[in-house]
Amino acid sequence: MFTAIVAVLGFVTPGYSHINHTISRLAIEKYGWIQTLNFLQFALGLAFTGVTIAKSMQNESSRRIIRTVFSFSASILVLAALTPTDPIENMQFSFSLLTPTGSMHVGTVMVFLLISPLGISRLVRALREEPDYRRFAPLTAFVGYTSLVASVIWFGFYMTGLLLEYRGIFQKAIALLVIIWIELMVKQTTTRLRRQKPIKQVA
Repeated sequence: MFTAIVAVLGFVTPGYSHINHTISRLAIEKYGWIQTLNFLQFALGLAFTGVTIAKSMQNESSRRIIRTVFSFSASILVLAALTPTDPIENMQFSFSLLTPTGSMHVGTVMVFLLISPLGISRLVRALREEPDYRRFAPLTAFVGYTSLVASVIWFGFYMTGLLLEYRGIFQKAIALLVIIWIELMVKQTTTRLRRQKPIKQVA
């Protein structure tokens, strides 16, 4: 749903370019309220996904890590949604250009990037301890660290003004990689929970 709404809004928003502009930019454009709600529903979905995945796991430590990582990510997304970005994507970055809410938005992203290595390493460790999720540990490490490195590069470009014309599509590629990983985890969890359901006796 998140991906579909972003795609549609990007095409119907006047002056918006999927190549040039970031996802956050949609929240301050003509249909910004829709994108804000889209961020919030995605955050809610992340929180519930974490709880559901945790329920399907055997170890309490793994369940706790999953709940923490997903709920923290959801909280960061809520903060980013409630503190809209500034429309400064196509100009040389300067902290003097940021409004208070824009500063909060950028700061939220920076905090998330700084904490991400810890979250990724714990997430990988939790999956390794779960028989039904062990095969996702290498994929999780790849997606997590690839997205992190790509995000740091993206943020560097954001600060320096390099490749401004490709900023939007670069960010969307990172987001899509993470969303695909989430969908794979959801699919595995759905299969796991179906196997756990007791078979009803036919009278």
